[in-house]
Amino acid sequence: MNITEVINSRQLREFMSTPTDGVINCVRNVKGDILILGGSGKMGPELTEMIARADAIAGIKRTVSVASTFSNPRERTAELFTELGVRVLKGELTDADFLARLPDAENVIYMPGFKFGSSDNWDKAVQVNCILPYLVGEKYRESRIVVFSSANPYAFTTVESGGSKEGDALDPKGIYGWSIVARESSFTITARKYPAQRSCYYRLTYAQHLAYGVIVDLAKSILEGKEISLAVPHVNMLSQRDANDRAIRALEICSNPPSILNVSGPIYAVRDIASRLGEMLGKKPVLVGEEPDRCLLVNDTFCVQRFGPYQDSLEDIMTAVVSWVKNGGDYWGKPTKFGEAKRVY
Repeated sequence: MNITEVINSRQLREFMSTPTDGVINCVRNVKGDILILGGSGKMGPELTEMIARADAIAGIKRTVSVASTFSNPRERTAELFTELGVRVLKGELTDADFLARLPDAENVIYMPGFKFGSSDNWDKAVQVNCILPYLVGEKYRESRIVVFSSANPYAFTTVESGGSKEGDALDPKGIYGWSIVARESSFTITARKYPAQRSCYYRLTYAQHLAYGVIVDLAKSILEGKEISLAVPHVNMLSQRDANDRAIRALEICSNPPSILNVSGPIYAVRDIASRLGEMLGKKPVLVGEEPDRCLLVNDTFCVQRFGPYQDSLEDIMTAVVSWVKNGGDYWGKPTKFGEAKRVY
């Protein structure tokens, strides 16, 4: 199925969680149980289902667990996991007792994070993004750990540079940027203490979905006649199913010292994206502000060379988003704030 053929939430979930041959081969090669921490958020449910489906295809028998708050009962995430045969562990990861009771696992996918609101709540930002990673690294000292991180701390670059590569120096900005560096630093410290621990810092940028993401927010802004800021003139884009594909396969490249994996997709001009969405929607976008020479851009050459090309094109994603928005498709109500004149984390 192509993303442009998706017409309802059931098909969307099935599409986003379909494992590639690469994921199926990965689950065959990666032995042991899998524990997904913080897996009830935006990406976790489909990532978990992708693992469960890949295990079923490969004939792998293991325990896949998700430890998370499952704070929104309307999403029925816990029930869906149970139907898939995934073990549900409800609790707050920052609760020391809950963390101590979590099962051992050879493979951990670490997804917790606090972004929007971090500028006004430093205590929570430090606890979730800095302290919790160290405690998890201490507990899972002999595991493979894929650490969901961010490209946010990279220095701003020009389009001509091709974006920041994995080995480039960081230039974190604000409490969120610094807390991302602290997250990785916490796992670096535990990796030094425990030679059997292997990690990968999964630096993700702008995964796109039909119920959430930059493209959805831009399309909604165009339909509503809202101004779209060009303060961020260029951006990397890839689909959420490609992002989850790479997150699972990152288990294959966990190492000590930890490896780094940029997952971002190609670079596009925001002006061009908005213009194309406007053509599809039949409404001219309202673009405002100057376009600076530099912004946050990521080079994912290593990712593409290691795992192959992404599946979903930007044109297909935009076509699907426009149809989804026009037909009143499900929206998670979690705005990215991309394109807003003032974005505060």
